[in-house]
Amino acid sequence: MDIQLLLQITEAPDTLELVKQLQNQVVQLTWTNTLNRVQIEFLLLFCLLLVFMMAMLFYYMRRKMKMEVQKERRKRVIQEAHYRNAQFLEEGNQMKAQQLELTRLFHCARSEELKVTDEDWKNLERYISDLHPKLLPTLYDKVPKLSEIEQRISMLVKINVSITDIAYLVNRTKQAITVSRSRLYKKITGEEGTAEMFDNWLQNF
Repeated sequence: MDIQLLLQITEAPDTLELVKQLQNQVVQLTWTNTLNRVQIEFLLLFCLLLVFMMAMLFYYMRRKMKMEVQKERRKRVIQEAHYRNAQFLEEGNQMKAQQLELTRLFHCARSEELKVTDEDWKNLERYISDLHPKLLPTLYDKVPKLSEIEQRISMLVKINVSITDIAYLVNRTKQAITVSRSRLYKKITGEEGTAEMFDNWLQNF
């Protein structure tokens, strides 16, 4: 018994040491597990943060791309509007240039000895109809048998061509032009009047 007791006593420090080692291992394992858990949680947090940043980056890039598309679309619309305005302006200027050239032809035909064609008369009729759409229909309504010469005299008076030039253009005398204007006034109004009264009626139409 004494020997066994002695053995137990001699073995006791080893047991205590073993217990301490086990405790140290447990503490170390616990710390390692805690560290691993913290690392895992940190890694998860980092992954979540990375996903959030990627989502924000994607949202920002998509919004930026959408804004760029809208900007380009707006720029294209503005450019198209400018182009259309410029085109309309150019067309308007071309039309005005054609109109000026047309009226200049009738105003200067006699002095520059220019020949007026049937196409020129048709262009003048279109020009008068565009500016005063009711004029020619009204003349034909009030003067059903309006002759071609009378129509041409009326159009030339409307664009302020001189009587001398009108006589040249329709190949009539100035006296004949005056008589025609007086007759037109009577046909239109039913009253006697002068050539100048017809001119005033026409200009005020």
